[in-house]
Amino acid sequence: MFKNRFFENNFLTFLSQHKQFFKQKEVKFILNFLEILKKENPKLYITTEYKNFIKELYESLFLKGSFEEFTLNNSIVIEELKEANIDFEDIFNKLFLLLSNSFIKYIVKEKNSLHYLKKLTTLFEFYLEYLLYHLKEPDFNTKSIPKEIKEYYLNNKELSLLSVYKGIPITSTTTIKSVNEEKETIEVKANYYQIITSKFQKEIFLLEPKTNKTFKANISRIYPKKRILDLFNIEKINRKTSKRNYVRVQPHEDIVVTITKNSQSFETKMYDISLRGTALISLSKLPLEVGDIINISFVLDFDNDNIYYFNLQSEIKSISKLNNATYRYHLYFEPNPKDEKVLERYITKREKEIIKELQIFLKKELKNV
Repeated sequence: MFKNRFFENNFLTFLSQHKQFFKQKEVKFILNFLEILKKENPKLYITTEYKNFIKELYESLFLKGSFEEFTLNNSIVIEELKEANIDFEDIFNKLFLLLSNSFIKYIVKEKNSLHYLKKLTTLFEFYLEYLLYHLKEPDFNTKSIPKEIKEYYLNNKELSLLSVYKGIPITSTTTIKSVNEEKETIEVKANYYQIITSKFQKEIFLLEPKTNKTFKANISRIYPKKRILDLFNIEKINRKTSKRNYVRVQPHEDIVVTITKNSQSFETKMYDISLRGTALISLSKLPLEVGDIINISFVLDFDNDNIYYFNLQSEIKSISKLNNATYRYHLYFEPNPKDEKVLERYITKREKEIIKELQIFLKKELKNV
């Protein structure tokens, strides 16, 4: 659909004619993106990953020389921006407006025809529609619906629906309301908290209580008034959903964690933490293996007055590859009594903050229902 429109409008010719302009404006476009992000949410911690994200996007749209569907493959950046309530449409509108202003100066200086400006405006409208489609709509590269799911539907069997928001598990009893074998999707009932969290977390689990069979799915559409979720890419997973002995929460702000192994040190970012472990995110593969004993150090800041420094010996329990460039390291540690008390205070505080955040979201949602 988009590819045909791209060529029908001769956008490729237009980009080729003004390639030098777009090349010159690449750095400015990236800087504008980062500045707008910071204004949209001053608490957002800008990383080099954001810079790489917008650089890849810009090159894909303006410099590659042929239309290739841009895959939004950096799920971490996208989810972080969504969680920070970033309005993608507003940001791209501002970026394209700034680029249009620069283009006007360019065509006046080069004494080019003003009809190029109209062409640029049409291109931006096309790109905005294209980007919002890929940001908001799921990729229906679906898997076949497992036969067990069809049986649960036919027998109206009660299942457990599990979602996780910033480390806090949210469960409800559900049944499968409909099965669409053509689109390979199903509809399930959810509680209001899960409706809210589904706007931020696009992965959810279905559990069959008696046999402990677990199915992972992606959320494609949300119907708040009916409290219905439309699920696709449903797959049976071999491992059981982990039964956590300790509450695990995600930090409010980025926490840098330094890993030390022998004489080597690496900086990572904390994904979540519990009384007995933490998950760390790295934007590259580190020379670490499951079973390695390492030291980790980080700072927990409660309220700018109470700052605690941790240095914990940890064991790497598992390593997950999230995408081509991102890895998650799952660590286990046993803190001393003093550190454990501080961790317990921090985790309790974060748990209350997350629940309060969900309650605020829920009140806003109920007003609109």
